Amino acid sequence: MNAAKLKAIVAIDQHGSLTAAARSLGLTQSTISRSLADIEHEIGYALFDRRARDVVATDRGRGFINRAARIISDLDQLGEDARQSREAGETLIRVGVSPASMQGLLNKAIAALMRDHPDMRVHLAAMSAGGGARALRRGDIDVLVGPENALRSDDAFTIERLGALKTSLFTRKGHPLSERPAARQTDIVSYPVIAPDLMSWHTDQLRRMFSDAGDSARQMHVIEYFPLVADIVAASDAVGVISAEYSESKAFMRRFNLLTTAMFDPLNIGYATRKRWLPTPAMRALQDALGRFPPGV
Repeated sequence: MNAAKLKAIVAIDQHGSLTAAARSLGLTQSTISRSLADIEHEIGYALFDRRARDVVATDRGRGFINRAARIISDLDQLGEDARQSREAGETLIRVGVSPASMQGLLNKAIAALMRDHPDMRVHLAAMSAGGGARALRRGDIDVLVGPENALRSDDAFTIERLGALKTSLFTRKGHPLSERPAARQTDIVSYPVIAPDLMSWHTDQLRRMFSDAGDSARQMHVIEYFPLVADIVAASDAVGVISAEYSESKAFMRRFNLLTTAMFDPLNIGYATRKRWLPTPAMRALQDALGRFPPGV
């Protein structure tokens, strides 16, 4: 018993004859007759009463035919769902970024993706490291971008390295620390410091810096929205964190100074996909854009 034979049975019931059923399915009458005979032989009872000009379902056959109709309907819906999913994979890419402060590092790659593929839709969401891993594992997102060491915590993911993110501390022009040839950690903890996210290597190292100085990090703030951080730093003695990509812009250098300090080591950035899922056309397009415009490089 297979789907083709079940479809023949349902067509016979719908059209009332083997000839009409064969015509509707584009098959020969002998093929339809053979499918009916095979199923009746397998289940052990007749599905239809044959009359002079048509056929009518038997009382016992009615329950079988109705169930067969539901199975065929489910198969048709399954095929339609698969088609829509395939089309979505060609035009939709769902990207998670963890931590949220890294979202801006994808600006060039996402802009290039949308420019080169105008029919593509992009869903970009910032999320926590744990939330991003769960979303990728469930299939709620297609790609997760973030620190490579965090992505490698799950064996179900395939990791591709994008580059190394270099970060520095910065202050407003004229800040007391900016006048020093090298800012020491013991000097930095005298001022409010703004971490870019709650759970990251930046925050861990800043907490350690305050702890080494005998402080409980009571002067450390966490603000993920960089434009707000920049405004605070420009108008106060607060110290912020910035990536090398942003710090090289002329607009940044007009407002701020970078502190000379070897506080942050370069952080390897990558993206994760699920090992057992084949890449969709949209995923391959994103991978190409990330390769041309990797964050942090």
